[in-house]
Amino acid sequence: MSKQINNTKAGLYYRLSQEDERSGESLSIENQKLIVEKFARDNGFEIVNEYVDDGYSGTNFNRPGVQRMFEDAKSGRINAIIVKDMSRFGRNYIEVGQYTDYIFPTYNIRFIAVSDNHDSAKDETGGINMLPVVNVFNEWHAANTSKKLREVFEANAKEGKYRAGFAPYGYVAGNDEKRLPVRDEPAASNVLRMFELRAQGMSPNRIASIFNEEKILIPSDYKQQKFGSPNNRRSHHLWSGNAVKQMLHNPTYLGHLVQQRSTTVSYKNKTKIFREPEEMITVYNTHEPIVTQELWDKCREMEASVSQGKRNKSGYVHPLSGLLYCPDCGGKMCIGWNNTRHKRSDGRIYKRENFNCVTNMKFGKEVCPSHYIQMKVLNQIVLTDIREKIEMVQIDEKQAREEFLRRSEENSVAVTSADKRKITQGKKRLDELDKLIAAAYEDKVIGRIPEEICVNLLSKYQEERQTLKAEVSEAEARIADAEKNRADVEEFIRRLKAYGDPTELTREMCMELIEFVTVDKCPGKYSKEPREIHIYYKLLDKRAAEESREKTDKNMCG
Repeated sequence: MSKQINNTKAGLYYRLSQEDERSGESLSIENQKLIVEKFARDNGFEIVNEYVDDGYSGTNFNRPGVQRMFEDAKSGRINAIIVKDMSRFGRNYIEVGQYTDYIFPTYNIRFIAVSDNHDSAKDETGGINMLPVVNVFNEWHAANTSKKLREVFEANAKEGKYRAGFAPYGYVAGNDEKRLPVRDEPAASNVLRMFELRAQGMSPNRIASIFNEEKILIPSDYKQQKFGSPNNRRSHHLWSGNAVKQMLHNPTYLGHLVQQRSTTVSYKNKTKIFREPEEMITVYNTHEPIVTQELWDKCREMEASVSQGKRNKSGYVHPLSGLLYCPDCGGKMCIGWNNTRHKRSDGRIYKRENFNCVTNMKFGKEVCPSHYIQMKVLNQIVLTDIREKIEMVQIDEKQAREEFLRRSEENSVAVTSADKRKITQGKKRLDELDKLIAAAYEDKVIGRIPEEICVNLLSKYQEERQTLKAEVSEAEARIADAEKNRADVEEFIRRLKAYGDPTELTREMCMELIEFVTVDKCPGKYSKEPREIHIYYKLLDKRAAEESREKTDKNMCG
């Protein structure tokens, strides 16, 4: 027996996704409208409103058209919903089932899918029994389509086809088949300057402040001004440290395409998740770079530095800011001012700047002794030490190289000729052991030797193999370490040469050459006790610096 049909106020719903659009005219909004409107008029429905979601996936129901339709249904404005088929309403069979089996009946809403012959007000329609199957098939179609699209996107990424909607700041999408990024001025010059400032030790926040002070347009405003692209995003129209930081980590500026950086949980759940670097697809040297690999590496080195640096009210960052440590408590040393007022030759009064341990300044000498040192004195000590090393290279580069190499290898295990022999002979013996193990297995299988003897032989061979493999790995590690030391020394010499004959200490110089500096406690006004200042250089004092940091970290924890 049929239910009484008294639903006449109909809402007509149409949906088309980007994937459906590729299927042709049969799924177009216009085609759906013709079918659904004809059905509504032929069956005497009053068409109250039409709801359209063009370009939306059917795997979730967070669509503006469908949400507006639900609100009208709940308020009683419509009491019937008509769609071309179930797939237009949705492709998530669980959610579709919840609406058709629970929500619509609760609000007394009649639901009709024309092509699927489903009408919730008529039990005898053939579509009612097939509805679960139809819903499952629709979801399978969505899953299959999603899988195929992912495969296409992955294949395009591997071929070096740029599929982003727009190129990053500094580039525009090209007109070639792959749409590879093309350098765009003056944005590209701004990007290059950003990297150069970071390589000099400037923080992302400070770079953002400089760009704001110079009224350089942010990427979205620049895009709108130059290309007429509408900017609908809410914005303060100011550079931020986070925006700068993101650009400083974009490998596109190296001339490489890194795609498939993110994905979604599933074709149902569109929550974005970021992939691990090894899961991304990288194609190298696809377009003109804006920054060199050397400049990129310098920026990464700045990030790994112990110093972030602090600027004063005028924006100045002291060359050694953030690089000074107290060897007693492990805390950093910061800039302070001597309370004694001094008079310059021109009669002006000033306070003398200095460095001191933060712990001492906060809690007094009972917790940590004073490490007070005048800023100009420390600057001169560090500058003199750097100048001495530059002079060593200028006078006799070969001897300087040997001295630096001895210093670099001071805390490492020396490489001997025995290591090279160990590697050669060890690998040869490992090949022999592999053959002996295989032969022992073969002899046992064909019955040449008893199982007990085979087990003993295998145990002996495996034990020797594991020991020998570890020894070869250790020898290879020592040789690799020695080669890395030589490469680091060459890079250190190159950096020294770049500064020629410096007359003052600069922030860039300190950030490029110095790992950190420790200043021993202040010996007192009349004390003759020697005071040590340790300068740990990048590339040269890696192990010594690590040991010193471990010591200061223990002191701080203690």
